[in-house]
Amino acid sequence: MKKHCKLVSTLCVLSGLVWLGSAVAASDVPDLEEEVSEEILFQDIASVYSASKYEQKVTEAPARISIVTADEIQRYGYRTLADILNSLPGFYTTNDRNYGYTGVRGFSIAGDYDTKLLQLVDGHRINDNIYDSGYVDRGLIVDLDLIDRVEVVRGPSSSLYGSSAFFGVVNIITKKGRDLQGFEVSGAAGSFDSYQGRLSYGKRFENGFEMLASGSYYDSNGDDRLYYPEFDDPATNNGIAENADDENAENLFARLSFNDFTLEGAYVNREKGVPTASYEAVFNDSRTRSWDKHSYVDLKYQHLLDNSIDVTARLFYDYFKYDADWPYDYSEEGDLSDVQIFYDQSKGEWWGSELMLTKPLFKTHKLTLGGEFRDSLREYQKEWDAYEDYLDIDTDNYTWALFLQDEYKLFDSLLLNLGIRYDYFDSVGSTTNPRAALIYSPFASTSIKLIYGTAFRAPNAYELYYQDGNLTQKAANDLDPENIETFEFVVESNLTDHVRTTASIFHNEMEELITLTVDPADELLVFENFGDAKVTGGELQLEGRWDNGWAGSISYSYQYAENKATGERLTNSPLNMVKCNVLIPLLADNLMAAAEAQYESGRKTLAGDKTDDIFLANLTLLSRDVIKGVALSASIYNLFDQDYAYPGSEEHVQDSIEQDGRTFRIKLVYAF
Repeated sequence: MKKHCKLVSTLCVLSGLVWLGSAVAASDVPDLEEEVSEEILFQDIASVYSASKYEQKVTEAPARISIVTADEIQRYGYRTLADILNSLPGFYTTNDRNYGYTGVRGFSIAGDYDTKLLQLVDGHRINDNIYDSGYVDRGLIVDLDLIDRVEVVRGPSSSLYGSSAFFGVVNIITKKGRDLQGFEVSGAAGSFDSYQGRLSYGKRFENGFEMLASGSYYDSNGDDRLYYPEFDDPATNNGIAENADDENAENLFARLSFNDFTLEGAYVNREKGVPTASYEAVFNDSRTRSWDKHSYVDLKYQHLLDNSIDVTARLFYDYFKYDADWPYDYSEEGDLSDVQIFYDQSKGEWWGSELMLTKPLFKTHKLTLGGEFRDSLREYQKEWDAYEDYLDIDTDNYTWALFLQDEYKLFDSLLLNLGIRYDYFDSVGSTTNPRAALIYSPFASTSIKLIYGTAFRAPNAYELYYQDGNLTQKAANDLDPENIETFEFVVESNLTDHVRTTASIFHNEMEELITLTVDPADELLVFENFGDAKVTGGELQLEGRWDNGWAGSISYSYQYAENKATGERLTNSPLNMVKCNVLIPLLADNLMAAAEAQYESGRKTLAGDKTDDIFLANLTLLSRDVIKGVALSASIYNLFDQDYAYPGSEEHVQDSIEQDGRTFRIKLVYAF
């Protein structure tokens, strides 16, 4: 009954937004065929915004770029942002059955909540102010059906974006109201009694007003019997966690645009059962779970002045809340003879603003000047149980920054892109980070890029202050910012009219890395500056697209990540990855097949063991417009039902955590 009430509430909110937008801009639907198309994804050379904060050709961007479109998301049956990123060269994912995590070019530290990959939605920063986390699982603040494209910028981008743009930037560009031009509903059902529903409305009116509103709800029972040999004892249900893997999430999204102004807001509320008994919680207790909420409001102004200065201003507010319940057995502690819930809670609030000016100069320069201010009003962390409070701390912080970038056209075929940013943090002081790229284009469809850059990430409130009364984790005494220096060489070229290749070689030097470790003096978890590391690797990708509807890509990634002091391979880092995607038209545009095959070599675990190599295959069949306005898809994931596992982190008893076998999903989308 509670789930139905949530869904009804969501639909009521959407109905109100639809009514409001219609009342403000009631008018006839424009003839969309007469509009100038803003679609940039199917030009001979694609464009990207996120690399320089303005539209430019991918071949002229100062980074290695990947773009995943809405069409690809639908055809391949991607369910989460993790699915999308996992399809790209150099990216891999981990899941500990509580959260999903992203590895980039051989690097993914256990216990790190994706702090080194900046996540944006329409340019709005999503990483929170407590953990610096960005969600790639069901905690993502935007439903995947609302995504127009995902722009992935590899390499340090602190010269434009500041902290967390350590390994790259993932910018989720959402659809506009004109992309729907009416109502759209969708429903999906799959393995583990998983169900999802969505209602969206979008429209662009003759007076220029445009709106999009959407609400989604997801619910899954999860795997009802998960076996963990580490708990294989009659006292712990013979290692079987029952009905402890459930999950539900609800999303709201709305955007109103008129002339130069865009008001956007989003909300997500996710609840997840945690079956692994992490942090020494009681095994097979369904009360072990976590909740995550995040919402934001963002007002953006963009205007092109008569003197060709493009002005962009942004004002925003975010709210974040995390809760977790951990059942603990106090029976060995004197008169405490029962299981009690240990409560963990965090709340974050922040607001900020940004101003950016971009102007062409002398036909050879394109200057970008900007400033940013972000004020963390609240960084609240609390822990308690029935007997005492273990942590109750409320901190704040602020940061401001100035950045400058120049795209200098030395010759018609040679560009020099230079950028630098100064950041000041109330908690750790100041830092300056540059980026330089020399881009040579001997032919219209070929570019050769030589890229250098640095980035940093300041320690967050969780890393600095978190402790649980010395039960399992203690607060860090002192932490320094993390730093990275990157060198990269990229070649992009069209081999034929239908085949494009991209090759890159990179070397990353990292210092003062922050990671969750065990202090041997007291066996407690603590965040420390782990030391220095380096990663050397390369990526090769071939992409093809033909007029008859066939399309696909194949890539190989090599990444050798090691501790600079010891020379040992880093944990949770596959050495080799091969990925193949193919789109196959079966009955013209009425029936299409999409197949994925992914190979990944084993990863080193914290105990020094190695997970098995992974080979995964996914298959999706998609039918569009067999009935007008209806799209029906069926997907099978892990087609060959392979057993595979990801390394666990310090809070887990498990050295590696088994993942799901073969699963399926059926989805229907109806637009009217």
